[in-house]
Amino acid sequence: MSESFEITISHKFGEFTKEEWNLLVLPDSVFQEYEFLSGLEKTGCIGDSDWTPVLVSARRRGVLSGILPAYVRSDSYGEYIFDFQWANAFHRAGIPYYPKLTVAVPFTPVTGSRILLHPNLTAEEKVFLSSELLQRLLQFGKQEETSSVHLLFCKEEEQKIGIANSFAPRLSHQYHWFNKGFASFEEFLATLVKDRRKTIRQERRKISESGLTIQTLTGDGITEDHAHIFYEFYKDTHSKKWGQPYLNRQFFLEMYQTFRHRLLLVLASDPSGKPIGGSWNVFRDGFLFGRYWGALEHVPNLHFECCYYRLIDYAIEHKMERVEAGAQGEHKFLRGYEAVPMYSLHHIYNEQGRAAIESYLEREIVMERENISAYNAQSPIKALREG
Repeated sequence: MSESFEITISHKFGEFTKEEWNLLVLPDSVFQEYEFLSGLEKTGCIGDSDWTPVLVSARRRGVLSGILPAYVRSDSYGEYIFDFQWANAFHRAGIPYYPKLTVAVPFTPVTGSRILLHPNLTAEEKVFLSSELLQRLLQFGKQEETSSVHLLFCKEEEQKIGIANSFAPRLSHQYHWFNKGFASFEEFLATLVKDRRKTIRQERRKISESGLTIQTLTGDGITEDHAHIFYEFYKDTHSKKWGQPYLNRQFFLEMYQTFRHRLLLVLASDPSGKPIGGSWNVFRDGFLFGRYWGALEHVPNLHFECCYYRLIDYAIEHKMERVEAGAQGEHKFLRGYEAVPMYSLHHIYNEQGRAAIESYLEREIVMERENISAYNAQSPIKALREG
């Protein structure tokens, strides 16, 4: 490069400005925006106890040119690319697996840029700087005696850069909905096999006849009361499935204050007007991400309506490119979501552990490719099923 970058490590989001940070965030990586990440820190959802920030940044002539947001982890919860078996194997061998370094959006299994780069950099500069940031993080991890460094839900092009910098690739999958230029929900349904069209129409009809009022809320249509309501939905679901929730009420209030322009809420209320369930979602430009769901009363098919069908409705109306609804997938797959690859990268410092894990990953990649092909070969989407 004609002019070098100054690379430093920070531990607080407050050491950056919102404006310089967000300039580096692409539309499909909305959860890397400053308001979301600093909101997690400000409300105590991440910080000193776990998910401790390690922000590797590069400046040139004082301008923030790139940043690699990583976190020191003392466990693997909230990551969704599972390495618990690796941790157990290290423990049995008498080798510490924690702390480790994770590059991901906390509690958010969504693909996006993990290395944030200034849009004015050339393609050559982006590759060079990405490598420089990764190497600085590897150096930090070794100095701090962490076991490993992991980039989760990264982009395919980042995986290629990671491989060139001694990271081992990993492949998993999720289910995403893609807008093929549909003019209506019915036009989307026409792309599915007959039995799935029938089932989806029945599910939507039952909700329509249930007496519930369902609203799709964005921007100024969202109030502070909604922050409290959706926290209760989130807390109820999380406590039933996993115990103590990762996020607190203050986080939902912070998102109302600073991130409301990115929120899309689907709210179901009973005939008396009492909120009973809904989904908390995030969007930017052509990308819509389903995140949190909850219901204080059980209503058959309400989950599908709030988490899938209303998001597809919105994406079609606003000509959005893609809907992602997070981890897991059988219900999504049956409702027209496609199996797509998810990429991650892993560097293990211990040579023996690295050899064993890389051997495992090579076999897992082959299996996952076969799984993705097999799922889509059975897809309710006629075009996928027909090859």
